Amino acid sequence: MTTKLNRRSLLTGSVALAASGASVSSAAVQSGSSAGPAHCPGATNSKELKATAVFVPGYFPSSAYVAGHKTVDHPEMTTAMKASDKNRCLLSRIGMDGSVRQAVLPVAAHDVEIAPDGSIGLLCGFVRSSHIAFDPETLEVVERGRSVKKGWNGGGHAAFFADSKTVLISERAPRQSLRYNVQSHYGRVSIREPKSMKILESYSTHGIDPHDIRLVDDDRYLIIANYGSVIDKATGGFTAPRRVIEASITVIETASGKLVDKQVTNSKDTELRHLAAARRDAVFAIQARQGDSKADARQNADREVAYEADITASKDAAYLSAATLTWSGSHQSLRPMGDEQAGALMRHGLSIHYDGLHDQVIASYPSTHRVMVFDPVSNELLEIIDTSTMGLRYPCGVTFLPDGKHYAVTGYWENLFVFERGTHRLVRDLCLYPLFFGHSHITAA
Repeated sequence: MTTKLNRRSLLTGSVALAASGASVSSAAVQSGSSAGPAHCPGATNSKELKATAVFVPGYFPSSAYVAGHKTVDHPEMTTAMKASDKNRCLLSRIGMDGSVRQAVLPVAAHDVEIAPDGSIGLLCGFVRSSHIAFDPETLEVVERGRSVKKGWNGGGHAAFFADSKTVLISERAPRQSLRYNVQSHYGRVSIREPKSMKILESYSTHGIDPHDIRLVDDDRYLIIANYGSVIDKATGGFTAPRRVIEASITVIETASGKLVDKQVTNSKDTELRHLAAARRDAVFAIQARQGDSKADARQNADREVAYEADITASKDAAYLSAATLTWSGSHQSLRPMGDEQAGALMRHGLSIHYDGLHDQVIASYPSTHRVMVFDPVSNELLEIIDTSTMGLRYPCGVTFLPDGKHYAVTGYWENLFVFERGTHRLVRDLCLYPLFFGHSHITAA
């Protein structure tokens, strides 16, 4: 029997959401020793952070080994995997006390989110993938959740309501070349009960290939970053540069699914991928532009000391400079953040967060080993951190730590560095040095 649920009831939590018998089907191993968790060098003695963990979804579990075997072949690391599973992710739980717990889970995960009350975690599937609900302490699979429609893809990001009883997930329409209208490419947001992964309802994102999503204004509005690109009809894949039809920010009323605002960039080769928001009318959005090897050579023509290829880019496309944008809502245009010099370093913008305690915006740019801090009112660049000089290369994930004093930044392949909020001072005593094996986003709980 299908029950029609009122979105406003979902938002306020006044509807009792019935779980569908969540099952535990995996067991994580405590990497390094069957007697207890392994430890990273530099384990913190901070009492405030002892119980904190940072969660990282690793892209390349086949590159990781444990006890002399590849993680994907280790029986205790892969208890959640079925013979039919094609997708794999190495989920790492890095305790700020230095402990490490890891498991290989059946999902091509991009982002990881933990419910505000800590009761459940979610690995957000990305392309041809289901989503996975997991136990944040043991990393055991609680439930698998399929895409919102047959043939659809995960959008890679999720957002929990404050009550932890409901989660929203971005979902993408099947990849196609440009059809007879733009609307046929629009994605959806699925509304789910997180422990059962049951889809309660869904509505349109009013944008092509939705990705990052953020709830604002006491969960009243959902703000969505829509890539806006389509595949090439001849090759059946994406081109470099991408063919962008309608990169956009959309604002949805969570209670009704109504589109209340939309801003289109009008770019033909630059996707809009990630965003942060202070409120509905204060949005900060990261763009990503890709090009071929010739374009990459042009932008690096002044680099006379040997350097390596960007390990975060695909072999067929390089990341080019693309300004991070700010948007003030209706009747306002998108504006670039920072100055021209900073803009040249904005390659492969990835994680972006708004710090409400200090009224600042923090963003990572792994291709240039930079973390930048902006004033959200003036759009001026406040701080630019070259993390490579500190020993942190390709900074990708950014997350605020629960103590309210620090934030963590993780390198694409390894290392977790901790900075002081407001001052952005590196706190070396709190840094950890685990391996992640490729990732984009992290979260702390």
